[in-house]
Amino acid sequence: MLFAAISAASMAFVASTSLNVALPAIQRELGARGADLIWIPNAYVMVQASLIVVAGSMGDHYGRNRVCLAGILLFGLASVICGYAQTTNIIIAGRVAQGVGSSLIVPNSLAIVSAHFSRKGQGWAIAVWSAFTVLMAGTAPGLAGVLADFGLWRFIFFIHIPLGFLAAFLIVRFVPESFNRESPKRMSVFGALLVILGLAGVTFGFIESSTFGFDSPIIVVSILAGALALILFLRAEREAKYAILPLRLFKSRNFSAANLITLIFNGVVQPAVLYLPLNLIQVQGYSATYTGLATVPMIMIATVSSALVGPLLDRRGPRFPLALGLAFVALGFISFSGIGVTDGASDYFSTFFLPIVLFGIGFGFTFAPLTMAALASAPDDNAGIASGVNQTVTRIGQVLVVGVLGGMAITWFGQLLLEDPYIRSLPAEAQAHLAADAGDLAETSIPDWLTEAEQGRVHRVVRQSFAATFSILMIIGAVACALCAVIAIFLIDDRELKLKRGQDILDDSEKPPAGERKVRPSPHRPPRESP
Repeated sequence: MLFAAISAASMAFVASTSLNVALPAIQRELGARGADLIWIPNAYVMVQASLIVVAGSMGDHYGRNRVCLAGILLFGLASVICGYAQTTNIIIAGRVAQGVGSSLIVPNSLAIVSAHFSRKGQGWAIAVWSAFTVLMAGTAPGLAGVLADFGLWRFIFFIHIPLGFLAAFLIVRFVPESFNRESPKRMSVFGALLVILGLAGVTFGFIESSTFGFDSPIIVVSILAGALALILFLRAEREAKYAILPLRLFKSRNFSAANLITLIFNGVVQPAVLYLPLNLIQVQGYSATYTGLATVPMIMIATVSSALVGPLLDRRGPRFPLALGLAFVALGFISFSGIGVTDGASDYFSTFFLPIVLFGIGFGFTFAPLTMAALASAPDDNAGIASGVNQTVTRIGQVLVVGVLGGMAITWFGQLLLEDPYIRSLPAEAQAHLAADAGDLAETSIPDWLTEAEQGRVHRVVRQSFAATFSILMIIGAVACALCAVIAIFLIDDRELKLKRGQDILDDSEKPPAGERKVRPSPHRPPRESP
């Protein structure tokens, strides 16, 4: 059952990370425009974020296996369409269909794990699920890069087909169906439309904010309309007979705290994941191949540490491992912030290696406890919607903070660049040129009418400005993770999870000795005294 859930989820996680490295090859072969390249990944993210809540609730209402199998089928068909596409418009349409399929797969695959391991070994099961999905998502770009280099980028889409066949076979053969037996076999269509439109509006607004700017009418209307739809959705859910999202879930302190940490943590980690490769390639001078190899330790350590933390979750609960993992990530952010500009790949082990290792340990100790805290605090019958909410919060955090911090990073970079004493000594025409191109960050073009020595000096300032901007983002990440660790310590309650799973919370001294069964007296007659 666990292997089935991992195989299904791997389809979605591989699709989210593998395609970016193939975009240049797609552009060359299909003549894609810049806007097309942006929407190939963004269409997938936006659709997935918009539908996951509804898809998770569908699993609770109609059966998690059924909904997950429908997602696998749709995802597989969409992958075939993308693989044989002759235009970028068809690829974008296929990515939209993949987004729909992945929204059906991800929350329900995790809900299957949560529901079937609800009494014993849940921490271990979620840790294994997290470990293997991290491994698949982390290694997919490397395989995709090799295929793209050999001109076989279409096979990146076909990777999902065997995973889908394997997952479908295992689910049908070995996984018993699970659903909320007390919920009505209907869902509020009006509520579904509101939450889809609301999440789509907010997600679109923050994704496209880097293109149009937050002052653009398109972005303002999109975000405000999305927020209004979500407010109306929450208001309607209070009195809805066929509610999609049981608002009582948020009465659990663990559920609310875990999702708050999820929002903040994924928000600040995403800019690090986005800007680290740019830093290594554009500022430090790493090759694309060496950049991929540089992050391998993080992936492997995160996989191993995520698997190892499982038994600890079952014994102690998620609070301590979660706080420890967040502390390691904060230390990684601090280590990244002090690096600056190096002499290239030869300095890797004395500069970037340590923070990458700290990130790997922190990620491994954070993902599984955070997921467990969110899912284990919800009733088993609501495992699908609890997973859907947590996965939606993850994606909203990513696009929201990347949109905000991305815009701020461009502003900081431009200020650092233009306030440098050497840049201020250049002619006004050169300063205007740099100011106009500062939105490209480390790829800011240098005026070609400057002398070779002046161009070299400007290029050095551009690299230093980007490194300083990267350091600011890392400091923000460190502060945010430290805040999340404090939230985990004071708001995550391991006792609530033990009570939910029906475990005893007595001290070891109060428990019966090993091998001795504790007998409850019958309510109809007094207990018999021992001779």
